[in-house]
Amino acid sequence: MKNPTDQEIAERLINIISDGFNRSLGALEQANAIDTKKLRAHYKGIGSKFYDVVTEQIDYTARYGAPAMRELFSDDNTHA
Repeated sequence: MKNPTDQEIAERLINIISDGFNRSLGALEQANAIDTKKLRAHYKGIGSKFYDVVTEQIDYTARYGAPAMRELFSDDNTHA
């Protein structure tokens, strides 16, 4: 089994977390739980105000969580 680096795990987590955020946001909007008009006005891709805020937090979460995820691939995983 491959032992992925923290960087490789973080990159995958960024994609997974981003997808989860976007799907959740869409589901909340569709359920009329939130109004995203203001958000969407400033969430237009790289360089836009809210997109950069969200991306920064997703990146932080993925990098913070990568070492814990990598433990799952460790031969000396004593938490099993």
